[in-house]
Amino acid sequence: MVKLASSLPKEYDDNGIESNGRHLLGIYPSQTYLPVVALVRTKEITQNDSFERIPKIEIVAIELAVDDDDQDTARALLQRLHDARIQHVKVPLDLPDPDAEREAVAPLELEASTGQYTLTVVDQPAGKFGVELRAPSGALALTRSALPTADYDVPFPGTYQVGQLGGPLGELAALLVQEFEQGFTTGPEDDVVDAELVEDITPTTDAEEA
Repeated sequence: MVKLASSLPKEYDDNGIESNGRHLLGIYPSQTYLPVVALVRTKEITQNDSFERIPKIEIVAIELAVDDDDQDTARALLQRLHDARIQHVKVPLDLPDPDAEREAVAPLELEASTGQYTLTVVDQPAGKFGVELRAPSGALALTRSALPTADYDVPFPGTYQVGQLGGPLGELAALLVQEFEQGFTTGPEDDVVDAELVEDITPTTDAEEA
């Protein structure tokens, strides 16, 4: 067992995760993996009740491989080290038969999952219901609660593919998908709102002017 310290380097220049937050936001809907390169050190060693010595490690410096060439290199290195460590062999719990063929294990897979948006309907009291929208990756995207059942053609509680829903509930699901996806396509320039300065003129009476 190895424990990993929960905090990253506080120095901004040493923490490449913090400075590349926009890349992490961009990959959330697809749950794509981004490889990282990190330096770690053993911070302390503890001993449990079974007298096992457990190292606790912390990340000293970490960087995201956001460039395509760097990603390919980092992924190739990770897969090579992983495959060399497990040697694509499943080790049995008992003593192996030296004459038996060993069962091969598939290489490490780093591909993101694919699928469709799903909507989970949750029944709530007092004629209400809630919904949970999940991205194709399975990540939770948006939730809504306390929706009036009478305003929607609500099916039984369960999980449904958004593309198969119709009626008012299908329209709601489509709006939630649109809201979620727009949250990742809106840039800083879209946050500017045109405004016009209007002089505040308070009307006065003849008595006040006198």
